Amino acid sequence: MTQAHSDVPLAAEASLRVGSLPIPPTAEPFPGWLALADPDGPIDLPRLFPDVDVRVEQSSTAFADALAEVEPSLVVLISPPAGPGDLQRVAGWLLAHRRSCAVLLSSHQAVAARLHALELGFSDAIDLSSDPMEVVGRLSIAGRRVPGAGLLPGHRILVGHGVELDLRARAIRRDGRLLPLRPRELALLEFLALHPGRAFSREELLRNVWPGIAGNERMVDVYVFWLRTKIERDPAEPIHLLTVRGSGYLFDPPAAAGDSPANVNEPPTQR
Repeated sequence: MTQAHSDVPLAAEASLRVGSLPIPPTAEPFPGWLALADPDGPIDLPRLFPDVDVRVEQSSTAFADALAEVEPSLVVLISPPAGPGDLQRVAGWLLAHRRSCAVLLSSHQAVAARLHALELGFSDAIDLSSDPMEVVGRLSIAGRRVPGAGLLPGHRILVGHGVELDLRARAIRRDGRLLPLRPRELALLEFLALHPGRAFSREELLRNVWPGIAGNERMVDVYVFWLRTKIERDPAEPIHLLTVRGSGYLFDPPAAAGDSPANVNEPPTQR
């Protein structure tokens, strides 16, 4: 995969003025993806995802018009041509369309842009210079993930085939049986399950899951190993609690009833 030749910096300090953003209430539901991208750029979405209805717009104006007309399941911004205004527009749009996701792809140097996108509610922000299989895998995860889709009645989250995280019982239910979790196991699984499809480094997990607790990054590996023995059918071949090369760990939720059972993460991830 070729890295973008240039990059439009998406300033991290750009303010989000949602009140000034037009959010049409009558957009038609669109099960496909809407992208702002250069058709001659590094990512050819229609070719990479032939089974997905992908609508690609080349300019910010055409993209804004399309976003006002349809309600895509996934919005993809590729920079360039995406700029700061497009990032703000999508962030505001997401506030009114909770069943949709958004992903930003930008050049390796645009770290601030990717962090800013995550702060604004994007599901993922991807470095275009990453391994092509990882890029495709992460887009696939975002494309089939609906925010909150894994939440079940009674404060439960589906975390594996026949396995639920019961937040009230502070345990997991496997095939109907309640199994206790260590407090740190519970905290780690809950955090990852509430942020599906997003990779976290070991340092980020230590900081967010166990703040103030002294420990090295290998402690994360130990707890991930224990959790895999409890939620995966085959802990040696995990399909939900995944290792992402060079990034850390991510949680890929199981498909809901009626969804395709295929797991898109197997090719782009390494254990």
